Amino acid sequence: MKEITVRSFAKINLSLDVGACDAQGYHEVDMIMQQLAFHDDVQLRFVRFPGGKKGDIGISVRTNRYYLPTDRRNLAWRAAELMIDRYGSSWESGRLEINILKRIPVAAGLAGGSGNGAAVIHGMNVMFGLKLTLGEICSLCEELGSDVPFSAVGQARGNKGFPTAVRRDSMAASCVRATGRGTVLEPLRGIDRPIVIAKPALSVSTAEVYRGIDDCDIPERPDNRRLARRLEENVGDGRVYEDFINVLENYTLAAYPKVAELKERMERMHPEKALMSGSGPTVFAVFRRMEDAQKSCRILRKQGYEAYWTRTMK
Repeated sequence: MKEITVRSFAKINLSLDVGACDAQGYHEVDMIMQQLAFHDDVQLRFVRFPGGKKGDIGISVRTNRYYLPTDRRNLAWRAAELMIDRYGSSWESGRLEINILKRIPVAAGLAGGSGNGAAVIHGMNVMFGLKLTLGEICSLCEELGSDVPFSAVGQARGNKGFPTAVRRDSMAASCVRATGRGTVLEPLRGIDRPIVIAKPALSVSTAEVYRGIDDCDIPERPDNRRLARRLEENVGDGRVYEDFINVLENYTLAAYPKVAELKERMERMHPEKALMSGSGPTVFAVFRRMEDAQKSCRILRKQGYEAYWTRTMK
């Protein structure tokens, strides 16, 4: 039996800009994503079936969240299926057991599911001794979804049990600028701050938001080139937050007033910045002191929100 546990980290969007649709109907994006210490645990175990046919490998998924699918609808399952189809023909017969301890809120703009898929790719690379490079891992992750490659480079940075070549790859980073469909990645320095993430008791459809944003007026867009430069220069004053802009707020905050209300509540707690992550409904707030983040988190929980305090990953 082989076993590994991978930390699958949440992400926030420090900025998010959206362009026109490409020929396949996908929006071009230009965004800066930051990994958080807040994470799920994805445990993989391979149980051999002696005497079975090589390449005959089953998949099972378990999770502590009863409402999550445990079949092919789960991205972790599809990641395992991809790896088995691509590399498993010579493997011993057996069953890959995936147990996901979920902490990251679901359908919340935090790349929780994407991270779980990337964790399976990384975990199987280690368990089966595939010796894939981080670039090869990202190429596989790109087949699963646009946020999955970023999850992969962040996990390479934050999981000490990965191969040294993967962890020290120049692409291993906790913060990136992502362009195209979100899969062209440029590593950045990122911020080092306490964070509160919170969400109301609702989910937001990413597809709906991207359809709706085309009809929205967008009065302000981030200058991601300037933001990337300021992050790299470790600008310590408030200028770095000038481009913490998420254009998807123009749709989500209008369509989902509870998200707008949450953001207003968090802004009244005097963070350095409050912003919606991804397509929502999660809103994050950046603080200078962990004590302030923890206090704000307690208040938000008393107000009925699902809220967590954490910090960014270096």
